Amino acid sequence: MAVAAKKSSSSNPGGAPASSSYWRVIGGGEKGGIIVRDGLGLNSQQLDQRLATGALVLQEELQGDRLRFKKLRGHGPDAGCVSVSLKGKELLERVQAPLPEPPTVLPDVIMEREASQLHLDGRRSRMGFRRLANFRDVADSHPESLRIPCAGGRVLRRGLLFRSGHLAAALPADLEKLTGLGVKTYIDLREGLDFEGADAPAYDMFPPGPARRHKELPLPGPGERRRIWCPFTKGLKMRPWTKEEASREVPESDRQAWTLWWFQRMNRLIMEKKVDLNLASNLCAVNRAALFINSDEVLKALQALTDRRNFPLLFGCVAGKDRTGLMSCLILSALGVSEEIILNDYLLTNEASAHISACVEVGMALWWKQVAEEDPRKWKMMEKTGVVGKLTYDESWRGFYMEEADRPSPDEQQPGDETQAAPQDQPTPATDVSNAASSADNFASSRVYRGIMEYTLQLLREEGGVLKYLESIGFGSEDVEKMRDILTEPSP
Repeated sequence: MAVAAKKSSSSNPGGAPASSSYWRVIGGGEKGGIIVRDGLGLNSQQLDQRLATGALVLQEELQGDRLRFKKLRGHGPDAGCVSVSLKGKELLERVQAPLPEPPTVLPDVIMEREASQLHLDGRRSRMGFRRLANFRDVADSHPESLRIPCAGGRVLRRGLLFRSGHLAAALPADLEKLTGLGVKTYIDLREGLDFEGADAPAYDMFPPGPARRHKELPLPGPGERRRIWCPFTKGLKMRPWTKEEASREVPESDRQAWTLWWFQRMNRLIMEKKVDLNLASNLCAVNRAALFINSDEVLKALQALTDRRNFPLLFGCVAGKDRTGLMSCLILSALGVSEEIILNDYLLTNEASAHISACVEVGMALWWKQVAEEDPRKWKMMEKTGVVGKLTYDESWRGFYMEEADRPSPDEQQPGDETQAAPQDQPTPATDVSNAASSADNFASSRVYRGIMEYTLQLLREEGGVLKYLESIGFGSEDVEKMRDILTEPSP
Protein backbone atom coordinates (compact mmCIF):
# COMPACT_ATOMS: atom_id res chain seq x y z
CA MET A 1 0.00 0.00 0.00
CA ALA A 2 1.53 3.30 -1.13
CA VAL A 3 0.26 5.38 1.78
CA ALA A 4 2.32 6.70 4.66
CA ALA A 5 1.89 9.69 6.96
CA LYS A 6 3.79 12.87 7.59
CA LYS A 7 3.78 14.59 10.96
CA SER A 8 4.38 18.28 11.34
CA SER A 9 3.44 21.19 13.54
CA SER A 10 2.42 24.64 12.41
CA SER A 11 3.12 28.00 13.99
CA ASN A 12 1.35 28.94 17.20
CA PRO A 13 -1.99 30.48 16.19
CA GLY A 14 -1.98 32.58 19.36
CA GLY A 15 -4.97 34.14 21.00
CA ALA A 16 -5.39 31.50 23.72
CA PRO A 17 -6.90 33.23 26.77
CA ALA A 18 -4.69 32.84 29.83
CA SER A 19 -7.77 32.60 32.04
CA SER A 20 -9.00 29.40 30.37
CA SER A 21 -8.90 26.34 32.59
CA TYR A 22 -7.76 23.09 31.04
CA TRP A 23 -7.27 19.75 32.71
CA ARG A 24 -5.65 16.48 31.71
CA VAL A 25 -6.72 13.12 33.13
CA ILE A 26 -3.80 11.45 34.90
CA GLY A 27 -5.66 8.90 37.01
CA GLY A 28 -7.55 5.73 36.25
CA GLY A 29 -4.83 4.20 34.13
CA GLU A 30 -5.39 0.73 35.55
CA LYS A 31 -9.15 0.94 34.91
CA GLY A 32 -9.19 2.60 31.51
CA GLY A 33 -10.00 6.03 32.88
CA ILE A 34 -12.02 7.75 35.60
CA ILE A 35 -15.75 7.62 36.45
CA VAL A 36 -17.99 10.27 34.88
CA ARG A 37 -21.39 11.31 36.27
CA ASP A 38 -24.08 13.46 34.71
CA GLY A 39 -24.10 15.93 37.63
CA LEU A 40 -21.76 17.45 40.19
CA GLY A 41 -23.31 15.42 43.01
CA LEU A 42 -21.62 12.13 43.88
CA ASN A 43 -25.03 10.46 43.87
CA SER A 44 -25.86 11.60 40.32
CA GLN A 45 -26.16 9.07 37.49
CA GLN A 46 -22.91 7.37 36.48
CA LEU A 47 -22.31 7.34 32.74
CA ASP A 48 -21.45 4.12 30.90
CA GLN A 49 -18.13 5.39 29.57
CA ARG A 50 -15.09 6.42 31.58
CA LEU A 51 -13.00 9.47 30.73
CA ALA A 52 -9.78 7.98 29.42
CA THR A 53 -6.40 8.63 30.95
CA GLY A 54 -4.67 11.35 28.93
CA ALA A 55 -7.91 13.01 27.84
CA LEU A 56 -7.83 16.81 27.71
CA VAL A 57 -10.89 18.71 28.97
CA LEU A 58 -12.12 22.28 29.30
CA GLN A 59 -13.39 23.38 32.70
CA GLU A 60 -16.97 24.65 32.62
CA GLU A 61 -17.62 24.66 36.39
CA LEU A 62 -15.64 23.75 39.49
CA GLN A 63 -17.22 23.13 42.91
CA GLY A 64 -14.69 21.91 45.42
CA ASP A 65 -13.20 18.75 43.94
CA ARG A 66 -16.02 18.29 41.42
CA LEU A 67 -15.44 19.43 37.83
CA ARG A 68 -17.99 19.89 35.08
CA PHE A 69 -16.13 19.52 31.78
CA LYS A 70 -16.32 19.56 28.00
CA LYS A 71 -13.99 17.05 26.42
CA LEU A 72 -11.54 18.44 23.90
CA ARG A 73 -9.35 15.45 23.09
CA GLY A 74 -9.16 11.80 23.99
CA HIS A 75 -11.70 9.05 24.60
CA GLY A 76 -14.76 9.16 26.79
CA PRO A 77 -18.00 11.15 27.13
CA ASP A 78 -18.10 14.52 25.39
CA ALA A 79 -19.27 16.18 28.61
CA GLY A 80 -20.00 15.33 32.23
CA CYS A 81 -18.71 15.70 35.77
CA VAL A 82 -15.68 14.10 37.44
CA SER A 83 -13.70 14.30 40.68
CA VAL A 84 -10.41 16.19 40.42
CA SER A 85 -9.01 14.05 43.23
CA LEU A 86 -10.10 11.06 45.28
CA LYS A 87 -8.81 10.05 48.72
CA GLY A 88 -5.79 12.29 48.35
CA LYS A 89 -4.88 11.01 44.89
CA GLU A 90 -5.02 13.44 42.00
CA LEU A 91 -7.10 12.26 39.05
CA LEU A 92 -6.67 15.36 36.88
CA GLU A 93 -3.93 17.99 36.58
CA ARG A 94 -4.17 21.55 35.33
CA VAL A 95 -2.74 22.35 31.92
CA GLN A 96 -1.51 25.86 31.21
CA ALA A 97 -2.64 27.87 28.16
CA PRO A 98 -1.97 27.79 25.31
CA LEU A 99 -2.90 24.19 24.82
CA PRO A 100 -0.49 22.01 22.86
CA GLU A 101 -1.43 21.76 19.21
CA PRO A 102 -2.18 18.22 18.05
CA PRO A 103 0.21 16.76 15.48
CA THR A 104 -0.81 17.57 11.93
CA VAL A 105 -0.61 14.12 10.39
CA LEU A 106 -0.60 14.53 6.61
CA PRO A 107 -1.09 12.00 3.80
CA ASP A 108 2.09 10.85 2.07
CA VAL A 109 1.27 9.11 -1.20
CA ILE A 110 3.72 8.01 -3.87
CA MET A 111 2.90 9.35 -7.34
CA GLU A 112 3.75 6.15 -9.16
CA ARG A 113 2.04 5.15 -12.40
CA GLU A 114 0.59 1.68 -12.71
CA ALA A 115 2.97 -0.65 -14.56
CA SER A 116 0.02 -2.03 -16.52
CA GLN A 117 -0.91 1.48 -17.70
CA LEU A 118 2.43 2.84 -18.89
CA HIS A 119 1.42 2.24 -22.51
CA LEU A 120 -1.73 4.37 -22.31
CA ASP A 121 -1.83 7.55 -24.39
CA GLY A 122 -4.80 8.96 -22.47
CA ARG A 123 -6.94 9.39 -25.58
CA ARG A 124 -9.64 6.81 -24.91
CA SER A 125 -13.31 7.70 -24.84
CA ARG A 126 -15.09 4.50 -23.83
CA MET A 127 -18.46 5.68 -25.11
CA GLY A 128 -17.30 7.75 -28.07
CA PHE A 129 -17.82 11.27 -26.74
CA ARG A 130 -15.61 13.84 -28.45
CA ARG A 131 -15.54 16.75 -26.01
CA LEU A 132 -16.99 15.08 -22.96
CA ALA A 133 -14.07 13.31 -21.33
CA ASN A 134 -13.91 10.30 -19.01
CA PHE A 135 -17.57 9.44 -19.59
CA ARG A 136 -18.36 5.84 -18.74
CA ASP A 137 -20.92 3.46 -17.33
CA VAL A 138 -19.90 2.62 -13.76
CA ALA A 139 -21.17 -0.92 -14.38
CA ASP A 140 -18.40 -1.41 -16.96
CA SER A 141 -15.57 -1.09 -14.43
CA HIS A 142 -14.78 -4.77 -13.93
CA PRO A 143 -11.09 -5.46 -14.75
CA GLU A 144 -12.15 -8.47 -16.85
CA SER A 145 -15.20 -6.76 -18.41
CA LEU A 146 -17.57 -8.99 -16.42
CA ARG A 147 -20.71 -8.03 -14.51
CA ILE A 148 -19.85 -6.36 -11.21
CA PRO A 149 -20.77 -8.51 -8.19
CA CYS A 150 -22.61 -6.73 -5.37
CA ALA A 151 -23.90 -7.79 -1.96
CA GLY A 152 -26.52 -10.50 -1.72
CA GLY A 153 -25.52 -12.30 -4.92
CA ARG A 154 -26.63 -9.38 -7.08
CA VAL A 155 -24.85 -7.51 -9.87
CA LEU A 156 -24.71 -3.85 -10.88
CA ARG A 157 -27.23 -2.89 -13.55
CA ARG A 158 -25.91 -1.40 -16.78
CA GLY A 159 -27.20 1.81 -18.32
CA LEU A 160 -28.33 3.46 -15.09
CA LEU A 161 -25.28 5.05 -13.47
CA PHE A 162 -22.73 7.11 -15.38
CA ARG A 163 -19.70 9.19 -14.38
CA SER A 164 -17.84 11.84 -16.35
CA GLY A 165 -15.84 15.03 -16.55
CA HIS A 166 -17.44 18.46 -16.99
CA LEU A 167 -20.14 19.12 -19.59
CA ALA A 168 -19.14 22.69 -20.51
CA ALA A 169 -17.07 21.71 -23.57
CA ALA A 170 -19.56 19.18 -24.98
CA LEU A 171 -20.32 19.41 -28.70
CA PRO A 172 -23.92 19.25 -29.97
CA ALA A 173 -23.24 15.66 -31.05
CA ASP A 174 -22.12 14.85 -27.51
CA LEU A 175 -25.33 16.29 -26.09
CA GLU A 176 -27.35 14.24 -28.59
CA LYS A 177 -25.54 11.10 -27.45
CA LEU A 178 -26.27 12.05 -23.84
CA THR A 179 -29.94 12.46 -24.73
CA GLY A 180 -29.91 9.04 -26.35
CA LEU A 181 -28.73 7.50 -23.08
CA GLY A 182 -31.83 8.93 -21.41
CA VAL A 183 -29.91 10.66 -18.60
CA LYS A 184 -32.38 12.51 -16.37
CA THR A 185 -30.24 13.72 -13.49
CA TYR A 186 -26.80 15.32 -13.46
CA ILE A 187 -25.16 15.53 -10.04
CA ASP A 188 -22.59 18.31 -10.31
CA LEU A 189 -19.85 17.87 -7.69
CA ARG A 190 -17.83 20.94 -8.70
CA GLU A 191 -17.22 23.90 -6.41
CA GLY A 192 -18.85 26.34 -8.83
CA LEU A 193 -16.18 29.07 -8.71
CA ASP A 194 -14.69 30.71 -11.82
CA PHE A 195 -14.25 28.13 -14.59
CA GLU A 196 -16.30 25.61 -12.62
CA GLY A 197 -19.25 28.00 -12.64
CA ALA A 198 -19.18 28.96 -16.32
CA ASP A 199 -22.31 28.74 -18.43
CA ALA A 200 -22.76 26.23 -21.27
CA PRO A 201 -25.52 24.85 -23.57
CA ALA A 202 -25.46 21.59 -21.58
CA TYR A 203 -27.27 23.31 -18.73
CA ASP A 204 -30.30 23.91 -20.91
CA MET A 205 -30.56 20.12 -20.82
CA PHE A 206 -29.88 19.97 -17.08
CA PRO A 207 -31.10 23.18 -15.45
CA PRO A 208 -30.46 25.19 -13.40
CA GLY A 209 -27.02 26.11 -14.70
CA PRO A 210 -24.23 27.26 -12.38
CA ALA A 211 -24.30 30.79 -13.87
CA ARG A 212 -27.87 31.37 -12.62
CA ARG A 213 -29.24 31.80 -16.17
CA HIS A 214 -32.30 29.73 -15.20
CA LYS A 215 -32.96 31.48 -11.89
CA GLU A 216 -36.39 32.73 -13.03
CA LEU A 217 -37.55 29.26 -14.06
CA PRO A 218 -39.20 26.80 -11.66
CA LEU A 219 -36.83 24.15 -10.38
CA PRO A 220 -37.36 20.79 -12.11
CA GLY A 221 -38.13 17.85 -9.87
CA PRO A 222 -37.55 14.08 -9.85
CA GLY A 223 -38.22 12.51 -13.23
CA GLU A 224 -37.39 15.74 -15.08
CA ARG A 225 -34.00 16.47 -16.57
CA ARG A 226 -32.15 18.54 -14.00
CA ARG A 227 -28.83 19.41 -12.41
CA ILE A 228 -28.35 18.87 -8.66
CA TRP A 229 -25.43 20.86 -7.30
CA CYS A 230 -23.46 19.12 -4.54
CA PRO A 231 -20.09 20.93 -4.16
CA PHE A 232 -17.89 18.38 -2.41
CA THR A 233 -15.05 20.91 -1.97
CA LYS A 234 -16.90 24.02 -0.80
CA GLY A 235 -15.41 26.23 1.91
CA LEU A 236 -11.84 24.93 1.85
CA LYS A 237 -10.07 28.25 1.30
CA MET A 238 -7.56 29.42 3.87
CA ARG A 239 -9.19 31.80 6.35
CA PRO A 240 -8.51 33.36 9.77
CA TRP A 241 -8.60 31.02 12.76
CA THR A 242 -11.94 30.64 14.51
CA LYS A 243 -12.03 31.43 18.22
CA GLU A 244 -11.91 27.73 19.11
CA GLU A 245 -9.04 27.10 16.70
CA ALA A 246 -7.05 30.06 18.04
CA SER A 247 -7.42 28.83 21.63
CA ARG A 248 -6.98 25.19 20.47
CA GLU A 249 -10.30 24.29 22.08
CA VAL A 250 -11.74 22.45 19.05
CA PRO A 251 -13.39 19.27 20.40
CA GLU A 252 -11.98 16.16 18.77
CA SER A 253 -15.45 14.64 18.94
CA ASP A 254 -16.75 17.35 16.57
CA ARG A 255 -15.56 15.60 13.42
CA GLN A 256 -16.40 18.47 11.08
CA ALA A 257 -14.74 21.19 13.20
CA TRP A 258 -11.72 18.97 13.95
CA THR A 259 -11.19 18.21 10.23
CA LEU A 260 -11.65 21.88 9.31
CA TRP A 261 -8.95 22.80 11.83
CA TRP A 262 -6.69 20.06 10.46
CA PHE A 263 -7.22 21.26 6.88
CA GLN A 264 -6.49 24.87 7.84
CA ARG A 265 -3.29 23.84 9.64
CA MET A 266 -2.24 21.86 6.59
CA ASN A 267 -2.82 24.86 4.29
CA ARG A 268 -0.65 27.04 6.52
CA LEU A 269 2.13 24.47 6.63
CA ILE A 270 2.14 24.37 2.84
CA MET A 271 2.02 28.16 2.52
CA GLU A 272 4.84 28.57 5.04
CA LYS A 273 6.84 25.94 3.11
CA LYS A 274 7.20 23.79 6.23
CA VAL A 275 6.01 20.72 4.36
CA ASP A 276 6.24 19.69 0.73
CA LEU A 277 3.03 17.87 -0.12
CA ASN A 278 2.82 16.37 -3.60
CA LEU A 279 -0.36 16.56 -5.66
CA ALA A 280 -1.53 13.02 -4.85
CA SER A 281 -1.13 13.59 -1.10
CA ASN A 282 -2.98 16.89 -1.41
CA LEU A 283 -5.84 15.11 -3.19
CA CYS A 284 -6.00 12.64 -0.29
CA ALA A 285 -6.50 15.61 2.02
CA VAL A 286 -9.28 16.91 -0.22
CA ASN A 287 -11.07 13.54 0.00
CA ARG A 288 -10.82 13.63 3.79
CA ALA A 289 -12.24 17.16 3.77
CA ALA A 290 -15.12 16.17 1.50
CA LEU A 291 -16.02 13.19 3.70
CA PHE A 292 -15.89 14.95 7.05
CA ILE A 293 -16.29 18.69 6.38
CA ASN A 294 -18.82 18.58 3.55
CA SER A 295 -20.73 15.47 4.53
CA ASP A 296 -23.96 17.45 3.97
CA GLU A 297 -23.14 17.62 0.26
CA VAL A 298 -22.16 13.95 0.19
CA LEU A 299 -25.53 13.12 1.77
CA LYS A 300 -27.42 15.30 -0.73
CA ALA A 301 -25.70 13.60 -3.65
CA LEU A 302 -26.37 10.10 -2.34
CA GLN A 303 -30.01 10.85 -1.55
CA ALA A 304 -30.63 11.44 -5.25
CA LEU A 305 -29.75 7.78 -5.80
CA THR A 306 -32.65 6.58 -3.65
CA ASP A 307 -35.37 7.81 -6.05
CA ARG A 308 -35.98 5.65 -9.10
CA ARG A 309 -37.34 8.66 -10.99
CA ASN A 310 -33.86 10.22 -11.11
CA PHE A 311 -32.40 7.48 -13.32
CA PRO A 312 -30.48 7.13 -15.55
CA LEU A 313 -28.17 9.35 -13.53
CA LEU A 314 -24.84 11.01 -14.26
CA PHE A 315 -22.42 12.39 -11.66
CA GLY A 316 -19.22 14.27 -12.31
CA CYS A 317 -16.82 17.11 -11.58
CA VAL A 318 -14.26 18.81 -13.85
CA ALA A 319 -12.02 15.87 -14.73
CA GLY A 320 -14.37 13.14 -13.55
CA LYS A 321 -11.63 11.64 -11.40
CA ASP A 322 -11.21 13.08 -7.88
CA ARG A 323 -14.57 14.19 -6.48
CA THR A 324 -16.20 11.84 -8.98
CA GLY A 325 -13.90 9.02 -7.88
CA LEU A 326 -14.88 9.60 -4.26
CA MET A 327 -18.59 9.53 -5.13
CA SER A 328 -18.15 6.32 -7.12
CA CYS A 329 -16.20 4.76 -4.25
CA LEU A 330 -19.01 5.50 -1.78
CA ILE A 331 -21.70 4.14 -4.09
CA LEU A 332 -19.84 0.95 -4.98
CA SER A 333 -18.76 0.35 -1.38
CA ALA A 334 -22.34 0.73 -0.17
CA LEU A 335 -23.46 -1.78 -2.82
CA GLY A 336 -20.96 -4.32 -1.49
CA VAL A 337 -18.51 -4.13 -4.42
CA SER A 338 -14.97 -5.36 -3.74
CA GLU A 339 -12.09 -2.96 -3.19
CA GLU A 340 -10.31 -4.46 -6.20
CA ILE A 341 -13.12 -3.34 -8.52
CA ILE A 342 -13.41 0.05 -6.78
CA LEU A 343 -9.70 0.60 -7.42
CA ASN A 344 -10.08 -0.48 -11.04
CA ASP A 345 -13.00 1.89 -11.54
CA TYR A 346 -10.82 4.69 -10.15
CA LEU A 347 -7.75 3.86 -12.24
CA LEU A 348 -9.70 3.69 -15.52
CA THR A 349 -9.45 7.50 -15.56
CA ASN A 350 -5.86 7.13 -16.77
CA GLU A 351 -7.18 5.81 -20.08
CA ALA A 352 -8.67 9.28 -20.68
CA SER A 353 -6.07 11.59 -19.09
CA ALA A 354 -5.11 13.37 -22.35
CA HIS A 355 -8.77 13.70 -23.34
CA ILE A 356 -9.56 15.22 -19.93
CA SER A 357 -6.75 17.79 -20.20
CA ALA A 358 -7.87 18.82 -23.69
CA CYS A 359 -11.52 19.21 -22.64
CA VAL A 360 -10.48 21.25 -19.61
CA GLU A 361 -8.60 23.63 -21.91
CA VAL A 362 -11.64 23.97 -24.17
CA GLY A 363 -13.81 24.69 -21.15
CA MET A 364 -11.28 27.25 -19.96
CA ALA A 365 -11.28 28.99 -23.36
CA LEU A 366 -15.08 29.13 -23.35
CA TRP A 367 -15.07 30.60 -19.84
CA TRP A 368 -12.54 33.27 -20.83
CA LYS A 369 -14.74 34.21 -23.78
CA GLN A 370 -17.74 34.47 -21.45
CA VAL A 371 -15.87 36.69 -18.96
CA ALA A 372 -14.50 38.95 -21.71
CA GLU A 373 -18.03 39.53 -23.04
CA GLU A 374 -19.88 39.84 -19.72
CA ASP A 375 -17.30 41.48 -17.44
CA PRO A 376 -14.54 43.33 -19.39
CA ARG A 377 -13.12 44.77 -16.17
CA LYS A 378 -12.63 41.32 -14.64
CA TRP A 379 -11.19 40.10 -17.93
CA LYS A 380 -8.53 42.83 -17.93
CA MET A 381 -7.63 41.95 -14.36
CA MET A 382 -7.33 38.26 -15.28
CA GLU A 383 -4.99 39.16 -18.14
CA LYS A 384 -2.95 41.42 -15.89
CA THR A 385 -2.55 38.84 -13.11
CA GLY A 386 -1.59 35.97 -15.41
CA VAL A 387 -4.77 33.95 -15.06
CA VAL A 388 -5.08 33.97 -18.84
CA GLY A 389 -2.39 32.09 -20.72
CA LYS A 390 -1.70 30.10 -23.84
CA LEU A 391 -3.88 27.09 -24.57
CA THR A 392 -3.26 24.19 -26.92
CA TYR A 393 -6.99 23.50 -27.36
CA ASP A 394 -9.85 25.97 -27.69
CA GLU A 395 -13.46 25.97 -28.90
CA SER A 396 -12.38 25.24 -32.51
CA TRP A 397 -11.10 21.80 -31.52
CA ARG A 398 -13.52 19.05 -32.54
CA GLY A 399 -12.24 16.28 -30.30
CA PHE A 400 -10.13 13.18 -30.77
CA TYR A 401 -11.04 10.70 -33.51
CA MET A 402 -11.74 7.47 -31.76
CA GLU A 403 -11.83 5.44 -34.97
CA GLU A 404 -10.40 6.15 -38.42
CA ALA A 405 -13.94 5.97 -39.83
CA ASP A 406 -14.82 9.02 -37.71
CA ARG A 407 -12.37 11.23 -39.62
CA PRO A 408 -14.22 13.74 -41.83
CA SER A 409 -13.35 14.05 -45.50
CA PRO A 410 -11.07 16.96 -46.48
CA ASP A 411 -14.15 18.92 -47.59
CA GLU A 412 -15.85 18.38 -44.21
CA GLN A 413 -12.82 19.01 -42.00
CA GLN A 414 -12.99 22.14 -39.87
CA PRO A 415 -10.17 24.16 -38.32
CA GLY A 416 -9.08 22.52 -35.12
CA ASP A 417 -9.85 18.98 -36.24
CA GLU A 418 -6.86 16.85 -35.31
CA THR A 419 -5.73 13.52 -33.99
CA GLN A 420 -2.78 14.53 -31.83
CA ALA A 421 -2.89 13.77 -28.15
CA ALA A 422 -3.19 16.56 -25.65
CA PRO A 423 0.10 17.53 -24.04
CA GLN A 424 0.81 15.71 -20.79
CA ASP A 425 2.13 17.42 -17.65
CA GLN A 426 2.08 20.95 -19.08
CA PRO A 427 0.66 23.68 -16.85
CA THR A 428 -2.88 24.77 -17.58
CA PRO A 429 -3.45 28.50 -16.90
CA ALA A 430 -4.43 28.95 -13.30
CA THR A 431 -7.77 29.80 -11.80
CA ASP A 432 -8.47 31.11 -8.32
CA VAL A 433 -8.99 27.79 -6.55
CA SER A 434 -9.22 26.66 -2.96
CA ASN A 435 -8.33 22.97 -3.23
CA ALA A 436 -6.05 20.62 -5.12
CA ALA A 437 -8.96 19.02 -6.99
CA SER A 438 -9.51 22.30 -8.87
CA SER A 439 -5.85 23.20 -9.32
CA ALA A 440 -4.05 23.79 -12.62
CA ASP A 441 -1.46 21.14 -11.74
CA ASN A 442 -4.21 18.57 -11.32
CA PHE A 443 -5.75 19.32 -14.72
CA ALA A 444 -2.37 19.35 -16.48
CA SER A 445 -1.85 15.59 -16.34
CA SER A 446 -5.33 14.52 -15.17
CA ARG A 447 -4.04 11.21 -13.82
CA VAL A 448 -5.01 9.30 -10.73
CA TYR A 449 -2.82 7.23 -8.42
CA ARG A 450 -3.62 4.06 -6.51
CA GLY A 451 -2.47 5.50 -3.19
CA ILE A 452 -5.19 8.18 -3.23
CA MET A 453 -7.99 5.63 -3.31
CA GLU A 454 -6.20 3.36 -0.82
CA TYR A 455 -6.00 6.31 1.58
CA THR A 456 -9.70 7.02 1.07
CA LEU A 457 -10.70 3.41 1.68
CA GLN A 458 -8.60 3.42 4.85
CA LEU A 459 -10.46 6.52 6.08
CA LEU A 460 -13.72 4.61 5.66
CA ARG A 461 -12.33 1.57 7.50
CA GLU A 462 -11.39 3.82 10.41
CA GLU A 463 -15.03 4.90 10.57
CA GLY A 464 -16.07 1.27 10.96
CA GLY A 465 -16.71 0.76 7.25
CA VAL A 466 -18.64 2.66 4.61
CA LEU A 467 -22.06 1.76 6.03
CA LYS A 468 -21.11 3.18 9.44
CA TYR A 469 -19.82 6.34 7.78
CA LEU A 470 -22.99 6.72 5.71
CA GLU A 471 -25.15 6.18 8.78
CA SER A 472 -23.18 8.88 10.63
CA ILE A 473 -24.04 11.47 7.96
CA GLY A 474 -27.73 10.53 7.83
CA PHE A 475 -27.76 7.95 5.02
CA GLY A 476 -29.15 4.96 6.86
CA SER A 477 -29.81 1.32 6.09
CA GLU A 478 -33.19 2.06 4.46
CA ASP A 479 -31.49 4.50 2.07
CA VAL A 480 -28.84 1.92 1.23
CA GLU A 481 -31.52 -0.69 0.52
CA LYS A 482 -33.38 1.71 -1.79
CA MET A 483 -30.17 2.38 -3.70
CA ARG A 484 -29.37 -1.34 -3.91
CA ASP A 485 -32.87 -2.12 -5.16
CA ILE A 486 -32.52 0.43 -7.98
CA LEU A 487 -28.93 -0.16 -9.04
CA THR A 488 -28.56 -3.93 -8.69
CA GLU A 489 -30.33 -6.98 -10.03
CA PRO A 490 -30.10 -10.75 -9.44
CA SER A 491 -27.03 -12.31 -10.95
CA PRO A 492 -27.92 -14.06 -14.24
